[in-house]
Amino acid sequence: MGEIVGQARAERPVAETTRIVIRPRAIDGGGEFEITETPEGWRVRGEKPERWVRQTDFGNEEAVGFLADRLNRIGIEEQLIKLGAREGDTVLIGHPDNAVVFDFKPSVQTGAEMLGRRGEDERLREERPAATRRKDIREQMPDRSETETRADVARRIDRTKVAPKTVTSSGIGPMSYEIGSKDDPDWDGEE
Repeated sequence: MGEIVGQARAERPVAETTRIVIRPRAIDGGGEFEITETPEGWRVRGEKPERWVRQTDFGNEEAVGFLADRLNRIGIEEQLIKLGAREGDTVLIGHPDNAVVFDFKPSVQTGAEMLGRRGEDERLREERPAATRRKDIREQMPDRSETETRADVARRIDRTKVAPKTVTSSGIGPMSYEIGSKDDPDWDGEE
């Protein structure tokens, strides 16, 4: 039996193996985009950047910050700097007939300046009073009484920010008040 197996193996043709070559993408995002200088400004063309710009809701700060992070991650910002772009230069992403136009504002790469939630861009930061108010309410919720609702906590915080009102022994504002009295949260100061 061993002789038969050995002879069968010797008669079988030798199969040539195919060599598999894996070529990782370039770190600088090579081939994903192309940047050219035009009279209108720096034009960025490429499937990914153009798709990302079309998908972005420019009314949402977090979405714009996320777009900036994605464009920076594939090396667009770095390439613009290498080509000589300066802060304030016009950058157009997309086909000339329907390009999205930005003013070039490179991010600071030292680290601490760009800390924040994912996708947020501190360069677009502005005051967010509603977010601050929600945070204040959330912090005060564990200290509320059993009968106090979230709205009661919000009113209490609002009263202390405007002018402190009478505080009861429980440490919170009055649970009841006479309409038109100084304890009335809607009281305008007139009798």
